[in-house]
Amino acid sequence: MNATGPVPARREGRLLGGRYRLVERLDQGGAGEVWRARDERLDRDVAVKLLGAGADEAFRERFADEARRAAAIGHPNVVTVFDEGRDGPDAYMVMEYVRGRTLRDVIAERGALPLHEAARLVAQVAAALDAAHAAGVIHCDVKPSNVILDERGTAKLADFGVARAARGPAEHELLGTPRYIAPERIEGKAPSPASDVYGLGLIAYELIAGSPALEGLTTDDLLRERLEGAPPSLRRARVGVPPEVDLVVVKALARDPARRYQSAGEFARDLLAAARGDRTQTMPVVPPPPRPLPRRGRGVPRLDGAIALLAVVIVVLAVMLLFTNFPRIANSVPGTDPTASPSASARVTPNVVGTDVREAANTLLAVGFKGPAIPWEIDASARGTPCTVVRQEPASGARYEPGAAAKLFLAPGQDCRTR
Repeated sequence: MNATGPVPARREGRLLGGRYRLVERLDQGGAGEVWRARDERLDRDVAVKLLGAGADEAFRERFADEARRAAAIGHPNVVTVFDEGRDGPDAYMVMEYVRGRTLRDVIAERGALPLHEAARLVAQVAAALDAAHAAGVIHCDVKPSNVILDERGTAKLADFGVARAARGPAEHELLGTPRYIAPERIEGKAPSPASDVYGLGLIAYELIAGSPALEGLTTDDLLRERLEGAPPSLRRARVGVPPEVDLVVVKALARDPARRYQSAGEFARDLLAAARGDRTQTMPVVPPPPRPLPRRGRGVPRLDGAIALLAVVIVVLAVMLLFTNFPRIANSVPGTDPTASPSASARVTPNVVGTDVREAANTLLAVGFKGPAIPWEIDASARGTPCTVVRQEPASGARYEPGAAAKLFLAPGQDCRTR
């Protein structure tokens, strides 16, 4: 059988290269198919990736070159590449067969993982990427479905070198995964280790949030948001994520590759420290994007000073009006007695109902309630957004003295006590 003849059927029992017998198809995508096969020479199970039939000859050469480079990566968190070859028109890569589940399957089954477990898995994938980058190999398709968790709980990164073989826009479209592609690759720029850091940042986001970033957007909207929008925030996706963890992931997802972590290992170290609550570790500072200054044309009067003066006058008048009407306002507040004589230090309790427990506690501590923490408990009969405040003591608007005790009551939800 030669390259100009008919394409051999891809079916169970087919023998590739006189050695690898196809047993079971495991996956299929734009880049080809992945099969479980039997190496009849060494009598062991292997995984075989068959390149898509639409690939041209130049692409097949690059595929083989990348397979050889990936085979040079020896690391316990990398799926080992054993062999590559051709069988008629089919190019194939032979890899270690890992029994286990992908991170995509784990997230679908369990949802959001505990922070320490998510950080541990990210650290393993980071170690694999650092080893690959040291060998000159860029993965370019880092995503949960390309990470296999074996039966011992070890994360192994698969499909090294396959996406790196793509060069032209059409091939990028064939092999790339829009949901996990880095912004610079959308713009057609060459991939770099920072592109893999971006993919790892998206894996970290998904493990912690329990769902992909920007879920629900169409492909066009997702790519546009990735190029124009701010990095997604974990604190908006999952209640109780520490700000240190959010900052670490936001830095890994910076739109500009130069502003990201420059190695996967550096990202993993900061994420582990943030997940442990280690505040002695240097946390990244992610400044907001610069705002362009307003442009003034000729002949346009400079009104900034006049507007600022007018704003000051309005504020002064508002304060005077407030104090003039204060007795009438106090008489209208339920539960207050205008004849009472509260101490000069008494304050009014802010309303924290509807906020998450961390935000509510920080608000109450900031206005002088007794710390260092605000106690809370689950109200099993309450209805509302899981793990948010449904009732507070003292009630909103009630007067209190600095140092007074407060308590929060939360709507039932999964893992409230770990947040």
